[in-house]
Amino acid sequence: MQTKTKKTPLHNTFCSYCEYTGIVRNPNFEQIGEEPLVPCPRCVLTKCQCNGLPPYFIEKDGMISDCDCRAIRMKINRIKTIYARSGIDKKYQWRFFNSFEANSKLAANAKNIAYDLVSKFPDVRKGLFLWGNPGTGKTLLSSIILTELIIRHAIEGRFIKISRTFFNKIRATFSEGSATYGTAQEIEYELQNADILVVDDFGVQRDSAWEQETLYNLVDARYEAEKFTLFTSNVDPYRALADLADGRVLSRIKEMCTIIELTGSDYRGNL
Repeated sequence: MQTKTKKTPLHNTFCSYCEYTGIVRNPNFEQIGEEPLVPCPRCVLTKCQCNGLPPYFIEKDGMISDCDCRAIRMKINRIKTIYARSGIDKKYQWRFFNSFEANSKLAANAKNIAYDLVSKFPDVRKGLFLWGNPGTGKTLLSSIILTELIIRHAIEGRFIKISRTFFNKIRATFSEGSATYGTAQEIEYELQNADILVVDDFGVQRDSAWEQETLYNLVDARYEAEKFTLFTSNVDPYRALADLADGRVLSRIKEMCTIIELTGSDYRGNL
């Protein structure tokens, strides 16, 4: 048998069932013990001849070639690798738009804007700043956006929560006895240059001038690099952030994000 590999290009046209991506989201994957992402059964699996067996090659007439499903299956594997290092909290992992139930006009508006943003990405000018009282679904919606963008574009995304733990992690890099000693610049570089960054609970922890400067440096770096950023906050940014870093943080956020209010009843009981 010849071992020369002949590549068969994947059909470029997918169907509306998978939103022309070749990948279908499986919202009930945990309950039925399946994968969260699967090749579209209508436009990908109908052409599959390898039965989903890695490395997704087929042999015909003595020639080895890529199965028509290979590109999509390899993309799914790449997405899962990226997603594993995204930092999204476990309770919000692999949540999709159908997981977000809009229980108010503000929530419905936020969901529509988020869906429109995901559909148009990367041809979007601004990220989002979602603010409102605790438990209204801000973290869930921002996690959904990050999940969808990673799935659709297989690009690096990070989720960070601005908390005491976050600042302590950075502080530890300055301690010679820490396992992360000397890695502050590496951590900052990763956050500043991630293709997509979700900053959860922004504006909550700012007890010291160093913390304020750390937040400003992060916002400023992403602003200058024109990186897509999502923020969530429990406070009205126009009031709470007005004096943060002499107003420079709010000024940057207003330029790089669409500010959306998301207030209402507590959503967490539905998770």
